[in-house]
Amino acid sequence: MNNKKKPLAVLAALTAIPPAVSAVELAAEQEAVPRPAWNDVNIIRENAEEPRAAFTAFPERNDALDRNFAANPYLLSLDGEWRFHYAENHAGRPVDFFRPEFDTAAWDTIPVPSNWERHGHGYPIYVNVPYPFEIDEPNVPVDKNPVGSYRRNFVVPQEWDDREIFLRFAAVSSAFYVWINGNYVGYSEGSKTASEFNVTDHIETGDNNIAVEVYRWSTGSYLEDQDFWSLSGIQRSVTLQARTPQRVRDFFIHAGLSESLEDGIFRIDLDLTNSHDSTAPARVAVEVLDGKSPLFKEQRLISLLPGNGTHTFAGTIHNAKPWSAETPNLYTLVVTVSNDLRRTREVIVKRIGFRTVEIEDGRFLINGRRVRLKGVNLHEHHDVTGHVVDEETMLQDIRLMKAANMNAVRTSHYPFPDRFYELTDEHGLYVVNEANIESHGYGYDLDKTLGNKPHWMPHHLDRTKRMLETSKNQPSIVIWSLGNEAGDGVNLGATYHWIKSRDPSRPVQYETEGDIQEVGERHSDFHSSMYWRHWDLEEYAQTHDDRPFVLIEYAHSMGNSTGNLTDYWEVIKRHDILVGGFIWDWVDQGLREYDEHGAPYWTYGGDYGPADVPSSGNFNFNGIVFPDRRVQPAYWEVKRVYQYVDFDSVDLRRGEIQVRNDYDFIDLAGFELHWTLTRNGNEVDTGSVATPPLAPKSHTTLALDYDPIEANAGEEYHLNVQLLSPVARGILPAGHVHATAQLVLPAQPLASQEQEDPPGSLVRKMQRDRIVIEGDGFSVGFDTGSGLLSSMTIDDKELLLRPLTPNFWRAPTDNDFGNYMHEWAAVWQQATSNRTLQSFSVPDADGSNVIVQAVYTFADDAGNSVATWRADYRIRAGGGVDVRNRFERETGLPVLPRLGMNVEIAGHLDRVEWYGRGPFENYSDRKLAAQVGRYKNKVSDHYVPYLRPQENGYKTDVRWLSLSDGSERGLLVDAEDLIGVSVHYNRLDDFVPPVKIAITSEDGRGARDDEGRVNMHVNDVVPGDFVSLNIDLGQMGVGGDDSWGKRTLQKYSLNERRYEYNFHLIPYVPRERRVDDLLR
Repeated sequence: MNNKKKPLAVLAALTAIPPAVSAVELAAEQEAVPRPAWNDVNIIRENAEEPRAAFTAFPERNDALDRNFAANPYLLSLDGEWRFHYAENHAGRPVDFFRPEFDTAAWDTIPVPSNWERHGHGYPIYVNVPYPFEIDEPNVPVDKNPVGSYRRNFVVPQEWDDREIFLRFAAVSSAFYVWINGNYVGYSEGSKTASEFNVTDHIETGDNNIAVEVYRWSTGSYLEDQDFWSLSGIQRSVTLQARTPQRVRDFFIHAGLSESLEDGIFRIDLDLTNSHDSTAPARVAVEVLDGKSPLFKEQRLISLLPGNGTHTFAGTIHNAKPWSAETPNLYTLVVTVSNDLRRTREVIVKRIGFRTVEIEDGRFLINGRRVRLKGVNLHEHHDVTGHVVDEETMLQDIRLMKAANMNAVRTSHYPFPDRFYELTDEHGLYVVNEANIESHGYGYDLDKTLGNKPHWMPHHLDRTKRMLETSKNQPSIVIWSLGNEAGDGVNLGATYHWIKSRDPSRPVQYETEGDIQEVGERHSDFHSSMYWRHWDLEEYAQTHDDRPFVLIEYAHSMGNSTGNLTDYWEVIKRHDILVGGFIWDWVDQGLREYDEHGAPYWTYGGDYGPADVPSSGNFNFNGIVFPDRRVQPAYWEVKRVYQYVDFDSVDLRRGEIQVRNDYDFIDLAGFELHWTLTRNGNEVDTGSVATPPLAPKSHTTLALDYDPIEANAGEEYHLNVQLLSPVARGILPAGHVHATAQLVLPAQPLASQEQEDPPGSLVRKMQRDRIVIEGDGFSVGFDTGSGLLSSMTIDDKELLLRPLTPNFWRAPTDNDFGNYMHEWAAVWQQATSNRTLQSFSVPDADGSNVIVQAVYTFADDAGNSVATWRADYRIRAGGGVDVRNRFERETGLPVLPRLGMNVEIAGHLDRVEWYGRGPFENYSDRKLAAQVGRYKNKVSDHYVPYLRPQENGYKTDVRWLSLSDGSERGLLVDAEDLIGVSVHYNRLDDFVPPVKIAITSEDGRGARDDEGRVNMHVNDVVPGDFVSLNIDLGQMGVGGDDSWGKRTLQKYSLNERRYEYNFHLIPYVPRERRVDDLLR
């Protein structure tokens, strides 16, 4: 057996990234690069520097402390307008464009950073599992591989003489060559990590020219099969920095806590470089500041030998304030390098945080305390600029995450810009930092996956090393991730062991490792999985005690989704071994475009390029915020489920409640509890109280100052509480609401009694095919052919435009399409249309009541009977109609998507008031955050513009709803029991794409086939001149365990064979009668 070479190869890979094979042998006349490094699996980088920590050296201390980059004379940004040429392939590129004399005057310009597809060159491609190009690893396409050629000039000042000059590309997609002044500098690939080159020998004082040739696809693209838009170009900043010959090349900060957790223990390993040929003295000082106050300082005079050397400084900060997501306490590390005459050569400043990360007895611990990760996955996305995300958007994301009680983010599925980690350090988010490795399109079989092919090991290690080295000093990074959906095998084992040898202070996570029981074979410190259901978590917790479990992706929030989140967290909170999870995902990845009328819409797969462009449809619309960062209704549910403070009833009649503090590190001192007591939705009392300094993981009882409640029959009391901070807390402003709850005082039911009608008489009239019942100032009409209530007038003004009709269907959500509801529940769509009137009668009645009875059967398209419906209408002389519905379905049929009635009313009845859950959209499995209350708005406010239109805008647990024009006409729906309602200026079909969406990926992961389907967008939804009102017993929940097969949980579905629900329709004149006077 030949088993000697393999361990040596693995050992070499674990200890260092081997030097890249030379990409070029430049001829004396500097001809273009003859060898296609972008199509050679043996070439990763050429002439690039070894990766290092992200930092900038300053010549002045104050500028370094203030992050005053503009004042740094040795830092030059190359961001801005560049000359640009786009070619469809390698053969069409301008071969010698790097020559200084090459004329680019006729070229376009393009901003750097940017993605060239967002500037009219080529087209974006979105696919989920498949690759966006024809695969034949390790070869990439030649004929269909666009090339971008970039050129610009820049000026180097004379002060840079005698310094080492470094060119840094923060990220280029996917591979590039670079020249300066016609001289070849180097090559690199890897779309989400930095590449740095020493360009000292190519730079001249004064005018200079840089040329960059970028390839859309390269061999590295085989490890970049992430579920997001494929976009190209120089997509992060480009800088030049001039460094002193004696300088800090790199440093690694180890900042932990003492065993008592009271003191900060730090060590910094400084990698110092002397680029001269002889020994040079350097005075190196290391300081730790708290604000401007010095806590530590050590200074040494070091004789630097030529080359590199590591020097370690260590110290203790007594009574250090630990860093955590709740308490993001940061100190300032200052490294100063001076010459032997104490003249400053350079100053480097880094914010540091003292914290520990451990796994102990199956628990994930931060600073010795068990922490649960309330997380979300984040892609690098901007709806205008693509993969170029500015600092303002980063801050907006972090602010919204913190406002939603999130404490963790996973950089899915690649390292993020350096500034992002500085912001998560500052504002407090735990980060799972993920390597830019995904090869999902090759599957997970060991004989196919790239994770198990030795020729891909250098690539796996290179990407892992560049991730870790760049961001190793960020306290917010608490977990390293080997990548995502990259199969398994020796390459992932190698990257795991390299990380553990380089940074043993942080655990490592990798989902595809599975649940390996042999400790020696493990290459993940967690057991992690995706899209388990909540009962799977319970089973894991009951059967495992060694490794903590984290849902690295869950709650797939595609479109109208994110249901049953509460079920997950009820399980997670019961078991310490369950760490939490990361919602998939944060932001819908729509790209903003404008139609011919100037209306914006957001695109998805299939919207760009020729017909043969691969597409996974709208599977990239999975966010809880829209692409422009407007929050979706699901955002509020996440905030409620993730909140750290909860409330329970003790004795609501006397105002006694329990407050539980589930924060890990902060008490409740400084918060305020604001409360409101309502009766039948109307406020009866309100107040506030300062919260006591309740310690983490403890509870207490509070007494609120309101009179004891003596509820009468029919009265419903709710206590609404809000925990807010009167002062700003970090990135969150003063007055921000951190937690909410609604506590219910059980209502005393009204005794069943027949309502007395006011004096009056009703007249029945036959009008051709209608029966009309007329009263004092109102009328109600029924179509004798259909048996439907088709007319209702008030003061001779018609309210109804279409009849009140039974309905079993809803516009399919993305999850509905994913689980094929349009197929397995098609019988109910068919039944809605296949209605047969079996009987219609108007029995004798007294002068103040008329009863109309209609009985229907419903059938599928084959004529098979599926259900019966009996509707009894009692028209009262006082002006109302009691609607009593009894439904029964046949056995063996699927659950009902919906059970209700739809009616269309006049469009100018646009003022909506309701007593039920709100104010935002809610469903049976996503309603915890939507409190029962009395709300007012407009019909247009109920539309939720999901980027691919679908079911939206629903309200549950509704007691009553009114629609009016505010003066002349109004309609009240008063329910006997809780109902669900929706109001729109559109019919159901307006939210349905014209052709069904089909799942086509081999593994059922949700790749969607757009062939033969016209993409539908928000601008396709045109409001009508009517109001469509749904009055339902209910509809099934939206689900969200995944979007490619799992259905709504049974407890949130309509499973029974028989249902009955009743409501009252009351027309009224708003200027004459108040809704409250009409309620029963």
